[in-house]
Order: sequence, then C-alpha cells, then structure tokens
Amino acid sequence: MGVNSDAEILRNKAPTVLSCKEREDILRACKWVDEVHEDTEYTVRIETLDRYNCQYYAHGDDPVFDADGTDMCGLLSQIGRFKMFKRTEGVSTTDIVGKLLLLTKDNSSKGRGRAGSLRSL
Repeated sequence: MGVNSDAEILRNKAPTVLSCKEREDILRACKWVDEVHEDTEYTVRIETLDRYNCQYYAHGDDPVFDADGTDMCGLLSQIGRFKMFKRTEGVSTTDIVGKLLLLTKDNSSKGRGRAGSLRSL
C-alpha cells in the first residue's frame, strides 16, 4: 500500500489529521497489508504502480481530483487498473473533523454559559 506524504496531501486536499508515519503504522498493523510504501505521490501514475508491482490502484467511491482538478482515477480506470470500493458513511476524515469541530464548539459554548452564570451571582 502507498501512503501519500503529508506535503502531497496538503498540496492536493487539506492539512492531514494523522501524520504520514501514523498512517503508515495503521496500515502496517492491518493483517491484509503485505507492504507499505511511504511518501507516495497523490496523483498515482502507471509508472508508480509498476515500480511497486501493484496491479491496481484502489480508492473509495468519493471523487478523487488532484490540485489541478484532474480526475486521477480516470486513466487508471480506462486501462483496468482501478478498483473502487464502497466507503463507510461517517468515517471520512472530513466527517471526523466536522464532528470534532462541533464538539469543540459545543464545549466552548457550555463553558461560556457557566462563566456568565457565575458573573450574574
């Protein structure tokens, strides 16, 4: 499996939640993963798949575009080297970050409410 570098993800998407090293460790702990290749590019090329002896590039069913707006799975799909799998709803990084931000907002609001009550005493 290839793990995109933090710089590649930042350039093409947004800041990472887990570092490249943390993502590598998670993959290495998975019993179905034989190899982990660090700091791979975000826009996968045929040469990259060939270099690591990968038959397919696999990704969830969410859209995958690079920083230039190019559908990075289009070419690989056309030549039969792309496999899509169904994502689990609510488990994307975007969903998790959104939930964390809501928790932070809720806790911040609750804290202000208590402080305001103390001032009114």
